[in-house]
Amino acid sequence: MILLRPGGDISRLDPAVAEELTRLVFDGPEGEISELVRLVRSDEPMGDLAAAQLNSLWDWARTLQPSLIEGATDIAVSFPEMQEQMFNHKEIRIIRTTGKYTEAMVFTIFGAALQIWETLAGHYEIEWEGLDETVVCRAYLFRYALGIVINLLWWIRGGSQAVMRMDRMSNDLIDLGFAVYATYFDGLFSRDEKAAWVHANLVAAITSFRDIHSAD
Repeated sequence: MILLRPGGDISRLDPAVAEELTRLVFDGPEGEISELVRLVRSDEPMGDLAAAQLNSLWDWARTLQPSLIEGATDIAVSFPEMQEQMFNHKEIRIIRTTGKYTEAMVFTIFGAALQIWETLAGHYEIEWEGLDETVVCRAYLFRYALGIVINLLWWIRGGSQAVMRMDRMSNDLIDLGFAVYATYFDGLFSRDEKAAWVHANLVAAITSFRDIHSAD
């Protein structure tokens, strides 16, 4: 089992060192967390202290739900406008029929991801101006931004239907976070079709982005 540092710490990493696994992996005492994971996975009865700790974690997680729903709502509301600004009718048809993306579409996708990255980087007070794209693509927040655009592509593939369940959208954003973490390791183990699709396309997009800008 690998324990990662808090998401905020990983998000604020200098992009130049963001791919160094020692910067991502939690190196403190695992003790309590590892024991809780072991108990949850086993049939062993859970003691009162462990149960109280687990309930405390669940209570804390529930406090995050309103902010997750708010973030999901913002993204869902932006999807129709993003689709209109980024793609014409022919390109939307290509996305929905799983056709080969044109070079213009690829650059549009990367351009949108860079714009989102700049917004996120500013929020986390990361110095992004002047960074080479081959460095930018190492950053967690850039990969997350690229993942948002890939989620947009999934939404378009499905017919651009209005998002009605914001709880599901917030779960998709949680899955996206794990998919981004997995790009630094050996892959994503998930039975969720969308999460697996997003991760596979995210890995391919990162490779393509890196190759394009390495050749500049």
